[in-house]
Amino acid sequence: MVRNEEYPEQMLSDNEKFERIIKSINKRFKTYGYKRIKTSAFEQYDLYSRVKSSINQNEMIKVIDHTGEVLVLRPDVTIPITRELVQNVPDLSSELRYFYVQEVFRQPFDKNDSVERTQAGIEYFCDSSPEADAEVIALACHLMKDLGFNDIKIELGHAGFFNELVQDLPLTLQQVNQLKSLIQAKNVVEIGPFLKKLEVDDEVREVIERIPFLYGNAIDVSERMKGIALTEKMRQTLDYLMDVYSILKMYGLEHYIVIDLGLINHMGYYSGVIFQGYVEKFGKPVLMGGRYDELGNEFGTALPAIGFACEIESLVKATESKDIISRFPIDVKIIYVADQLEQAIAIANELRERNFSVLLFSTNKEQADRRQSIYSICLEKESNSFLYKDKTTSFLDLKELLGLLVGGIDQK
Repeated sequence: MVRNEEYPEQMLSDNEKFERIIKSINKRFKTYGYKRIKTSAFEQYDLYSRVKSSINQNEMIKVIDHTGEVLVLRPDVTIPITRELVQNVPDLSSELRYFYVQEVFRQPFDKNDSVERTQAGIEYFCDSSPEADAEVIALACHLMKDLGFNDIKIELGHAGFFNELVQDLPLTLQQVNQLKSLIQAKNVVEIGPFLKKLEVDDEVREVIERIPFLYGNAIDVSERMKGIALTEKMRQTLDYLMDVYSILKMYGLEHYIVIDLGLINHMGYYSGVIFQGYVEKFGKPVLMGGRYDELGNEFGTALPAIGFACEIESLVKATESKDIISRFPIDVKIIYVADQLEQAIAIANELRERNFSVLLFSTNKEQADRRQSIYSICLEKESNSFLYKDKTTSFLDLKELLGLLVGGIDQK
């Protein structure tokens, strides 16, 4: 039998990275109890146009059906999932967990970007609590670790902090959006002059000007907040974020978390905790999410929830700076002599039913295949052998083989 170590390592193509990422995403989401859900590729235009603070209508890809009704190619997944639950799930009193992996379509502002993107995400329908919010952020961290990233940063903020600051200010919608852009960019040079042109109380202006500096380690940010004039609601928001952070410490993830009170997500339905994730040497977020407790009200039912989404294409690009090696593209290789084909097929069928990926090779063809496997099985005329790492073990039948595989899995 040829040992696995003799095979050269193989660099993954983008397509292989894409599939590998999706496989990891599916597995990780399921470990947190999420079930997969799908929504229609075509939705009524009114679904998105009537939801307050929804996505930019200029980004929607519009089509007209045979009846003359305007439809849009799915630009977002959270909104149709929420609508579907309100319409079709009779009991919304219990917590619900769903995940999706499907395409979204938006008109890009950059001509080099694609109209179609594959998005994966989760929607956790539950009451607001630090425990639930921390669990979702922990899931995001664990997913990034599953994908091989080590330098992970989750920026954690709260939509209510900025909203509370500006809700009583005499600002137009355009001015609010300008201020959001300046804060998001941490443009400390222009925030002050911009506010001086407006009728903003000096105390409030001072708080707004300091927002870009309220970024960093949770303890440091909490210290910087001292002496700043805050409303009771803003204090509660900060306390809530600290509670979420404390629970993330229990997960052992505190070194991945950065508090950013200037974080503003442009999906306007977010109302509570918001967050975005970065990985090494990639200049934009690879995932974004937050709590949206009021979106269900758009469809007539209270349906608090939190979720996040990531674009698979961005994750593929993020791996370009990493030497992603495919050491084991398959689980099991079965190498057989000619008169053992029937036994090889029987074993392959059984292993595939148990979710192993399996390839079959006759002995004369096996030498031409350079792919590696975690396990190798050799079926010869008078003996069968199982190879895992450096150890070769004989086996008599399928029962013994399965025992060896279970032992190998336990040692991985």
